[in-house]
Amino acid sequence: MEKKYDIAAIGTIAYDMILRTVDETVFTRDTTLLGEVGVSPGGAAMTQTIIASRLGCRTAIAGKVCDDTFSEYLLRELEKAGVDTTHIVHSKEDSMSLTFALVKPDGTRHFLGLAGSNNQSLCLEDFCLELVTQARIVSYGSFFFLKGLDSGGVSILLKKAKDAGALTVADCASDSFNQGKEIVFRNLPLIDFFIPSYVEAQYLTQEDEPGAMAEKLLEKGCRNIIIKLGEEGCYVCDGKRAETVPAFRPERVSDTTGAGDNFVGGFMAGITEGMDLWDAARYANAVAAVSVTEMGAVTALRNKSQVLKILNNT
Repeated sequence: MEKKYDIAAIGTIAYDMILRTVDETVFTRDTTLLGEVGVSPGGAAMTQTIIASRLGCRTAIAGKVCDDTFSEYLLRELEKAGVDTTHIVHSKEDSMSLTFALVKPDGTRHFLGLAGSNNQSLCLEDFCLELVTQARIVSYGSFFFLKGLDSGGVSILLKKAKDAGALTVADCASDSFNQGKEIVFRNLPLIDFFIPSYVEAQYLTQEDEPGAMAEKLLEKGCRNIIIKLGEEGCYVCDGKRAETVPAFRPERVSDTTGAGDNFVGGFMAGITEGMDLWDAARYANAVAAVSVTEMGAVTALRNKSQVLKILNNT
């Protein structure tokens, strides 16, 4: 049966303010003059759906926004990208999640986050669960940042998605609320593609080498592990084959904010096009390479041709 959406993402919606350029000496001066300040949509579910939509996918998002100007801006950006926003809840009680990205001279960043209650309080009762039966891929973004779902609801939505024939994808955040690793481990058997960063996989496994990380995560029941390695690319393992898929080198690195979420959005777009695990990872690396060339999580990538240019020039 034809699905309404290629991708449905459930989870974090945030407002990013990017401050550039900032380095470790900022606290030694009374005043630091910034070269550039920008705003951008942020959060895993939001960034993934915008990017996947620009790559040609039919996307929907379930999450929560608030009664403020930040939310108005984010909804406009989702709608401009063609993302179905009908499953977004509007709350007058919750506060919005805000992220300040301090961008260093080399383009890497450090986040200062205000963990608004909009993401933390999101629960199954906030949206129609039938959404997960209407998509080819269901993405959960991200573990450790969705307390209202992490505590049990995520298992229900992932199982319902798989029962409906969907592929499931999940990524991870830092365990800022000290929920514990079991939040992730008990759900891994319901996830087809688990996509943590190196640091997140290190926390979950207490291993330092990607192969050992993947082995431990596969032992917990997940079918495929993709560990994001930043400028080195990604480590991909399906339990039989394992290799590092190298990154592409962009001409310039302006801002790495949102590169990981661009990667996940690109990976899912590749899977919807029928790519295998390895080609989808390579495609995702190209998407991430585009994303870091301008300031903001969803600024640089505008269409699929930018990705194809990178792929065709290698």
